[in-house]
Amino acid sequence: MADSNVKVVVITGCSSGIGLDTAVLLAKEKNFKVLATMRNLQKKGDLEKAAAGTLNKTLFIQELDVSKEESIEKFVKATYDSEGRIDVLINNAAIGQHGHFESVTLEQMQSLFQTNVFGTIRITQEVVKKMKERKSGHIIFISSVSGILPFPFFDFYVGSKFAVEGIAGSMAPFLRQYNIFVTNVEPGPVQTPFVRNIRMNNQGGELDAVDVDAGVDDFSGNLRKKFVANYGPTMQETMQTGEDVAQVIKNCICSEKPSLRVQTSDSIKQRAKAALVDPSGDKIIDELEKLLQ
Repeated sequence: MADSNVKVVVITGCSSGIGLDTAVLLAKEKNFKVLATMRNLQKKGDLEKAAAGTLNKTLFIQELDVSKEESIEKFVKATYDSEGRIDVLINNAAIGQHGHFESVTLEQMQSLFQTNVFGTIRITQEVVKKMKERKSGHIIFISSVSGILPFPFFDFYVGSKFAVEGIAGSMAPFLRQYNIFVTNVEPGPVQTPFVRNIRMNNQGGELDAVDVDAGVDDFSGNLRKKFVANYGPTMQETMQTGEDVAQVIKNCICSEKPSLRVQTSDSIKQRAKAALVDPSGDKIIDELEKLLQ
């Protein structure tokens, strides 16, 4: 069983990006025991290298595929058998999507929602049962500013983040009665392999070999190209590293009363503020429309 002075932290999706950086950062602290999970253990090389001296001391790599019920149940049972508790669950595993609304197949939509929504919520359900018994815990969803803001050509990824944000917000007041906190961490653009993987997940091919405008009219294709070109400078200006986001997550875990929403930079906080005080949504849509022109 884990030392009572140490927080047991489970993080999903740790083969790269925010999950990897958060696992490495927390494992450097003596008061955390990090169970860094990933779907495919063949991809653990980068995490093993980054973990260095913390590997198998404060950071332990384990298999977990949140899109599969059997994997979730097996992992949760084994963790409670060995550790006795999970103090913090960081739901980071996710896949992305980029392209035209009408070009995304039902299979692609289902795959995305299976990981980003259903799998994420299923492991949370299993962990919350135990947290309620102990009357203690913290559930963190790695969301996105896209969880409160629309974003053209990322329709279903945005939809999945909106879904989790809504579920998390609905859970939060009830779970506080059990001393369990719920937080949506909302990054903007992050310099990780996730951006590259978005194209591959959606189109099923190598990044440079895929034409995401195939099968749509020229006008639609040109609109997407304009949006990408016009948004590029803003994305570069607001880009964060995975380490930046990991530090925000750590601060959130260490907070006595964590907030429901935590933006990971001042620029993202300003965008969130603008969206949340615009009941009609017109201002945001007008701004996004300009990026298509």
